[in-house]
Amino acid sequence: MNNKKIFYGWWVVAASVLIMALLHPLITTCWGLYVKPVTKDMGFSRSAFGICSTIISGVTVFLSPYLGKWLAKKNTQLIHAICVVGLAASYASFSLGQNITHFYISAFFMGAFSCGAIALPVSIIITNWFAKKRGLAISIALAGSGFGGAIISPIMANIIENYGWRASYLVFAGAMLIICLPMIILMKKSPETMGFMAYGADEVAATAQKTIVPKTELNMTLEEVKKHSFFWIYLFGMFCLCFVGFGSLSQLAAFLADVHGAAFAAGILSLFLIIVTLGKISLGWVYDKFGTRIGTGYSCIVFALAMACLLFPEYKPLMYVMALLYGVGICTGTVCPPVITAAMFGSKHYGEIYGYVNRSVYLGAALSVPAIAIVYDKTGSYQAAWILCIALIIISLLALLYSDIKCRSLTTDKINIQKPNGQATHKII
Repeated sequence: MNNKKIFYGWWVVAASVLIMALLHPLITTCWGLYVKPVTKDMGFSRSAFGICSTIISGVTVFLSPYLGKWLAKKNTQLIHAICVVGLAASYASFSLGQNITHFYISAFFMGAFSCGAIALPVSIIITNWFAKKRGLAISIALAGSGFGGAIISPIMANIIENYGWRASYLVFAGAMLIICLPMIILMKKSPETMGFMAYGADEVAATAQKTIVPKTELNMTLEEVKKHSFFWIYLFGMFCLCFVGFGSLSQLAAFLADVHGAAFAAGILSLFLIIVTLGKISLGWVYDKFGTRIGTGYSCIVFALAMACLLFPEYKPLMYVMALLYGVGICTGTVCPPVITAAMFGSKHYGEIYGYVNRSVYLGAALSVPAIAIVYDKTGSYQAAWILCIALIIISLLALLYSDIKCRSLTTDKINIQKPNGQATHKII
């Protein structure tokens, strides 16, 4: 690696930032801007339109394991490009919708193509490029969704107001093609394809040779890790964490507006979006600096404190504190899954394993949004929902720490078995 030049992996990260900045907000953060104008114009209920989000998440749950495997083993750039084109086409098709069935069909295809267009290929490719500072690189890439949402939101609102929601779907579908397809050209699958080594691979190897118990990756196949109970506990932990993240975010604006009005809710959300960008980058640094256990503990504790603040919404100053904590805590849903998965299971079979993890992430998303809404409908309050979220964060933390300990123990056993001449090594329990 030539130290006088910027390591190419950072260009991959830069391209990933732009992809995340555009694609992710269009189907998550900014999607809510369509609810009022679409339902008012088309005459169907908001809950009926909300099923589109459930369909998108549901399709992603089903396809993630397959696309993760294909992206890792096939022509990654070609699959990525096909998915972006498909996502743009399905996004544009919403502009042609004449009834709710048309919207559901568009949502089905949007879910299918979004799975292979956004976070999954980004995390797989960056994991290949970075052995060192992997957490930071992934978190920087994923942080694009934060500032992207802050930029796209007012633009989309303006287009919808002046030209209509149908025009907005077409404009942003075109933006997907114009901005993202050139970025995919920069997204080389791995450093080996360009004659490079992964960033810091030489330092990691040198450090491993000097330690009594060298740091190594588990690098088991998906079929192998599925035989261990800690893997399923890990998936459950991720499900709980993402259930809280997606579910609480879907209702946060309505919750704040009910208590303090729409203007206050909008201000808190703007502050939150700014903190999200910084929160993702800082969380990646924490993981790189202190490891997965401390990083996971830190993020879960901050998230739980944010949810605890929501139990006292009448105190306006506390809601600003909540926005700061929530901006960091909500990053668990995007940063934790790829970073922890890479740290625990290694890079060799990362694609197929992360595809399975991504299924748990979006299963949490698909179930949480209606679940939190049902709690409100049944009780007339979000209090019970926020208490449930706090409990699930604690359960998630325990599950993730347990699976990490068991995974490290298995990795150490693997080192002991492979140690030549029967030389004894220290075993981590």
